[in-house]
Amino acid sequence: MNALRWHLNQWGRRLGTPGLVGLGLLAAALLLQGIQVASLQRTAIAQHEKLSTLRLAAAASEAAPAPAPLNPLALLPPTGEASLLIGELEQLAHMHGISLPRGQYSVSPLAGTTLARWQLVLPVEAPYPALHAFIAASLERLPNLTLDELKLKRERIEASELQAELRMSLFVEAAP
Repeated sequence: MNALRWHLNQWGRRLGTPGLVGLGLLAAALLLQGIQVASLQRTAIAQHEKLSTLRLAAAASEAAPAPAPLNPLALLPPTGEASLLIGELEQLAHMHGISLPRGQYSVSPLAGTTLARWQLVLPVEAPYPALHAFIAASLERLPNLTLDELKLKRERIEASELQAELRMSLFVEAAP
């Protein structure tokens, strides 16, 4: 033990104070690096395990047969529900502060398909934000509704009300 102490004392004198400080800092850096590497290795192992489980799940889903493609036309409501859908469109208009006092409605079958197209022409007077919100809500709520044409007119530049004409199409499944 005395010999070890004597050798350490000799190294301490040869290195001096700056050398001992540097040696201490080197030891601290090696200790911190060891701690960091250990935590990163644990993280890497966890990521590899997660990756292997995801690969197994992907391989299992590839082995399963793909479901038959969904025909979006099969999701269309029948012709008998067109009046209910138009009623829902009117309710959306009232929710946004828009009145639909009159409108033109016509129905025509689409050639070569089992679909029917209801054409709606709706004259509207409303401020632009309410009109925009109504159109957005209608197209979101009724996925079988399309906006075909929008005509906007304002009598005077300072008027807040717009006169609009909405041309919309409502697609439904025609009775066979």
